[in-house]
Amino acid sequence: KLFAEGANGDSSAASKKKVIVLGGDGFCGWPTSLYLSDQGHEVVIVDNLSRRNIDIELGCDSLTPIRSPEVRCQAWKEVSGKEIRFVNLDVAKEYDLLVDLIKQEKPDSIVHFAEQRAAPYSMKS
Repeated sequence: KLFAEGANGDSSAASKKKVIVLGGDGFCGWPTSLYLSDQGHEVVIVDNLSRRNIDIELGCDSLTPIRSPEVRCQAWKEVSGKEIRFVNLDVAKEYDLLVDLIKQEKPDSIVHFAEQRAAPYSMKS
């Protein structure tokens, strides 16, 4: 389990946490965000959408169409009744904004999946 249960073994509201997921729009970040939200935790996704921008720059599409974070978060709310918030922020270039976000949100945990992909560029001919 990602977070400890209460003293009596339940996962009551007292054990619910606020979690910021860096790279929350990615392959690992999005399902992790869904899982945490489904467990009742408050989730804030932070991503700069670089993966999407690389695809546009290289003129390629994902094999599986992926909706925007706003559409995905809205769809999650419709099917689960739970909200995931999205913040478009580059943690490498906008450190001051990241610090401000952490101060404002006061998360219990931060999960770091944020990365800068390099493989698409190495495959460009």
